[in-house]
Amino acid sequence: MRVVGLAVAAVLFTSGALAADGGWQLFSYPEAGFAAQYPGQPKLEMQDYKTVQTPEGAVRERVYSANSGGVVYAISVADFTRTRAQKDKTIEEAVKNLSGLGKLTHDESGARIDWNYGREVRVEDANGTSYTDAIFFIDNKLYQLKVTYPAINNDPNGSSGIHFFQQTFQLLH
Repeated sequence: MRVVGLAVAAVLFTSGALAADGGWQLFSYPEAGFAAQYPGQPKLEMQDYKTVQTPEGAVRERVYSANSGGVVYAISVADFTRTRAQKDKTIEEAVKNLSGLGKLTHDESGARIDWNYGREVRVEDANGTSYTDAIFFIDNKLYQLKVTYPAINNDPNGSSGIHFFQQTFQLLH
């Protein structure tokens, strides 16, 4: 996501240090339309993304994820290109799906990637695991920048890895 204002310098300084010290690398996925930095080689999984916006009840989704000390950094791309899905409804559906995991602790609709608006939500389950998800619907694809942060983990990046990961996301147009 793109940051504006005084936070830019702090984010760039922290991001640069994290990337240099943590071994984060840039990975590019033109077929999915994005590039991002991960703390290790992401694995790709194909699965169905359940949605009420198609007669079939699902669309194909690619999930690119890497695990760092128990923290999972993932970008999922659900392909709605052959549907008539609506942007706001699709984003709201994704928020509802995530909210089913626990208590909603953060919900901000001001998230942006380039000129595309979305939402950032955070949910915490009964065990203290937090799920942070930045959600965008761009060119009929649902992009979710997800970080699953267990209460007990040994990720060397700590919680700063969550925002660093989101900040490194780039759309490839």
